[in-house]
Amino acid sequence: MKILLSLYLFIAVVLTQFSAAYLYSKGRTNHRKVFSALTLCVSVYLFGYLMIINSSNLQEMIFWNQIQYLGLPFISALWLMVALLYNKYILKKRMLILLFFVPVITFIMRLTNSWHHFFYKSWEIRELFGYYSLYMERGFWYYVNISYTVLCLFFAIYILYFGYQKNQTSYARTHFFIFFLASLLPIMGIMLILFAFDKWNIDYTALIMPISLLIISYGILKYDFMEIRTLVRETIFENHIAAMLILEDLKIVDYNKAAKKFFGALNISLNNYSLEHIFNRQPELLEILKSDTTRDFSLLIDGKERFFEIDVVQLGNPHVRSKRMLKSIRDITEKKKIQEKLKILATTDSLSGLYNRTEFMRLAQREFVWAKRHNEELSLLMMDLDCFKAINDTFGHAAGDEVIRKMGKIIMTGFRKTDIAGRLGGEEFAVILKNTSFQEAKKVAEQFRKTVANTKVIYGKQEISFTVSIGVAAISGGISNKKNIEDVLKEADDALYKGKAKGRNCVATME
Repeated sequence: MKILLSLYLFIAVVLTQFSAAYLYSKGRTNHRKVFSALTLCVSVYLFGYLMIINSSNLQEMIFWNQIQYLGLPFISALWLMVALLYNKYILKKRMLILLFFVPVITFIMRLTNSWHHFFYKSWEIRELFGYYSLYMERGFWYYVNISYTVLCLFFAIYILYFGYQKNQTSYARTHFFIFFLASLLPIMGIMLILFAFDKWNIDYTALIMPISLLIISYGILKYDFMEIRTLVRETIFENHIAAMLILEDLKIVDYNKAAKKFFGALNISLNNYSLEHIFNRQPELLEILKSDTTRDFSLLIDGKERFFEIDVVQLGNPHVRSKRMLKSIRDITEKKKIQEKLKILATTDSLSGLYNRTEFMRLAQREFVWAKRHNEELSLLMMDLDCFKAINDTFGHAAGDEVIRKMGKIIMTGFRKTDIAGRLGGEEFAVILKNTSFQEAKKVAEQFRKTVANTKVIYGKQEISFTVSIGVAAISGGISNKKNIEDVLKEADDALYKGKAKGRNCVATME
């Protein structure tokens, strides 16, 4: 009996030490590092028990019992840590201190037990089945420690059961079931120690613990849940900057830290309920998340509008009844800003701040088609700065540029926001007046002409005055049957040159 038990424990010690070293060497993920530490502590605990049953001297047994407690107090806390990390809980420093407070006190209590006897009151050797065993009379801190151990294991079991219920995919549920089953066995060993140790003097937990680790090792080898798949999940899925959701039949089955943070900012708590249940107060967002296509949307977060893009990747066989998909939500606010800047650069005249000729003609043609289709009024003002060449020749081209800038500002403030204004080139400008009749356009043009005539540009120490000639045209009147905006533009241009021929600084039409 002693030989078989020693052989069993020796193999368990060798395998646990090997597992601890192997997992530590591969420990890129947090829970694998913690599991490595757990395995090492179990190895120390089992080695101590192996030496106890092979000792015949009380002092040697007490010494090896002390060696056991180099690892034993920390096993339950590490076990709970593995369960928490595997279930995606973030362990903060304060929580770790709380988690290891009792184990550290237990370690100190056992180390100094000869001074106070709070952990073990007395020791004696007993013979059982041909080998000697160590019997200890328990002190009050022993029961504190054993209670904490049971509490940690029960919490681990609860967390693993919660993870099993939360994850609907068979692959994930298998992982949690294996870990759940392995966590039940140490509790059985503790119960046997509490209620049957006095009779047999056997450390049942030491005998059961290798079986628990064997079950977990089977899960690692068979289902790879602490190897490549887990590494990929943490590095690509869990730590991805994009918020990611895994859906099955429009029910959330998994999500990463970025998703928790993203929806937390919207006061939305993610769980394994259906999308309708979670986003019942966000109908627009619900519709976007239910969509099978890539979508852009904007949200107001902390008082600022931010833009997001949501991509959809179908998971598994599309012909299977259950519908699985991966949704990734990326913040594209900066991208939108860059696109907006590029659009402004491509459509805006840098000197005047108005639309450039290409963009003006595109918008003007669109408004022309709309007005024709809906039988609405539309007028166009064609403007040209008078004697602009003389300004350049007299004051310099830099002064001429300043006049162009001033003209752009006057146009921006002198017309409605719904009107469309552009610089067509050189000193030529044009404005589309929406819902404005020909007669109203003439009045607007005359008022604007007076505003320009009363404006002066200060360049250096020089004061520059300038005037503008304006040609007016509208959809109705003038050229009959206008087919496009170019026809209106031509009539306004002809009116403009008619006004210049009359002496400039005036509003002219082809009537």
